[in-house]
Amino acid sequence: MIKEFFKVTLYEPLFNLLVFFAWLVPGHSMGWSIIILTILVRAALWVPTMKSLRMPLLMREHQDELKALQERYKDDRAAQTKAMLAFYREKGLSPFSGCLPLLIQLPILLILYRVFIVGLSDLRPDLLYSFTPHLDSINAFFFGIDLSKQDRIFLPLIAALLQFAQARHYQQINPMTSSSSNEPMALMGRQMTLIFPVMTYFIGITLPAGLALYWATTTGISWLQQMYAVKTFKPTSPKATVTVRTKSR
Repeated sequence: MIKEFFKVTLYEPLFNLLVFFAWLVPGHSMGWSIIILTILVRAALWVPTMKSLRMPLLMREHQDELKALQERYKDDRAAQTKAMLAFYREKGLSPFSGCLPLLIQLPILLILYRVFIVGLSDLRPDLLYSFTPHLDSINAFFFGIDLSKQDRIFLPLIAALLQFAQARHYQQINPMTSSSSNEPMALMGRQMTLIFPVMTYFIGITLPAGLALYWATTTGISWLQQMYAVKTFKPTSPKATVTVRTKSR
């Protein structure tokens, strides 16, 4: 039931768009079709993505106040947690609110991933709508690279480098992973900055090159959105003095 729902509402429409864009571009290039469709999907997810990108900026705006709370209750973890949760509620902050938009995006991105796998090898006429232009064959070559086969250098390396650049930029704007912090979460964040690009490369060389092209495109767009979020971010209010009320005994 759920599988059929996603097939009708996401998989088939995205597959038809992939074939349509391949028909539309010069040379019927599946590479350009992948890029166009990825841009279109990222544009459709613009609002939830920007919401997740702006939360670290809001957290950074109040990081001095949060550090003051941590220092004040450094000897009482329970009180520190309670005070910080109260502060988050007061300022409308949620360190993990960015997870929800990402969870919304995940099914779409996974289906898009599957669409590219199928589209690089088979036109699947049974999935095409009657009004979608049909192609006689697939042009899987993109700047001399066969997107239906593995590429062990070029596209996976570009995807890994873009992943590293985006992660480094995110580390700079997110106080929870700041290079000046020695908190466990910050240390883990800095490790992930190196580990994820390496994983991206080694996974990319095992998959059809079209998927590495997709990953490079979506990561590059995500990085541009991240920079746009920083550039357009406006502080919500001047910094205020932190006041924590305690029960009198």
